[in-house]
This record gives sequence, structure tokens and C-alpha cells, in this order.
Amino acid sequence: MDDDERGFRVALVADEFVNPGEHGFDAVEVLRREDWGVIQLPPDWYQPAIADPMLDQIAEHVEEFARHGYQLVLLGNRDGLEDALRRSGLALPDSVEPGSEEELLQFLQARPPADPALARGETS
Repeated sequence: MDDDERGFRVALVADEFVNPGEHGFDAVEVLRREDWGVIQLPPDWYQPAIADPMLDQIAEHVEEFARHGYQLVLLGNRDGLEDALRRSGLALPDSVEPGSEEELLQFLQARPPADPALARGETS
């Protein structure tokens, strides 16, 4: 397997951090600069009939990333995400509700490294 340009790190990102309001900041740009991949969570205004299947698909992706040693984090939250992850045998990843770009950077830079050896199928 080739190296992952995301550094084997993926963030689940609530809509308000992908589409910041007037006083928000662009979390996706911060994540890009720090070499993190992004999975956008459905907006809170999506009805459960639409959001729940999307969250189940996201949980399947998260399970695959986790199984391969990716570092996973959650920015913000989304109702239904915890239940979807639980159905896939997972807990919520470490999370943050950053109030600023600097706070997000501190959180990301304090994360332990991912284990890309798992992604390559190497075991110890």
C-alpha cells in the first residue's frame, strides 16, 4: 500500500465547521494544512430519514479506517453519530468543539501518531 497523503489521519467534521458562519473559521483548511482527511457529517437540519442512512455509511468508513490504524477525531458533533458508530462496534473518537483555528491546531498537534503499519497489513 502506498503512503496516505492524509498521514493516516481522518477527521469527522460537523457541518458548522465545514460551512462556518460569519464568525467561524475554516476548519477544513486547517485540517488540509495539517494533512488530515475529512469526512463531512450531515447537517443537523437533515431529517433522520435522510441523515441516519448517511451516518450508517460514515460509520462503515470509520470502522474501515480504524481497522487499518488511522487516527480518527471528531470536530463538533451530530445527533445519531454515536448510535451509528455503536452499531459498527465503535465508540465516538476523541472530540473537540474548537472555538478558534488555534484551538483546533493545538488539539490536532497533540494527537498521537497513526499506525500506518496496520494499513500496510504489518503486525507485530
